Amino acid sequence: MKSPLAFVVVMACLSWAVVAWSADEGAAIEKVVKEAAMASATYSEIRDKQAVLKLYTKDYVGIQDGETETRESIEKWFSDYESELNKGNTLRFINVVSNLRVRIPGPTAWATYDYVFQAVRKGELEGQDSGQCTTLLRKEGSAWLIQHEHCSKTRPMK
Repeated sequence: MKSPLAFVVVMACLSWAVVAWSADEGAAIEKVVKEAAMASATYSEIRDKQAVLKLYTKDYVGIQDGETETRESIEKWFSDYESELNKGNTLRFINVVSNLRVRIPGPTAWATYDYVFQAVRKGELEGQDSGQCTTLLRKEGSAWLIQHEHCSKTRPMK
């Protein structure tokens, strides 16, 4: 009688540990996705491309509204943006992530979310896109890194 009870207690403890681990991993993945989304908003102040690029795998390839994106193209975008900032350009960006959902089947994970991306100059809204993203992440060492991302603008309802 004691043996089955002990087995149930041990299994419950192990199940709790897996749930706790998954929650920690899920929070780490959410943090990476949100940091990547916020990178364009904070870049005008920090101007540190490596703070952004450290979130992506070396072999990252993504799709942004039908256009292929690589780690190198992200780096070029930030270099071009920094050049414009150095010339006095006041364009700033806001990127809001919502409805973030994370799934972790193993050493890879994916997150889906909605986004709103705004371009603001001198306090005035210049443009806005909204849409949905699916981000695939890979665990490298103790860090989750973005390996692939597919984001598309929301289509207008007909």
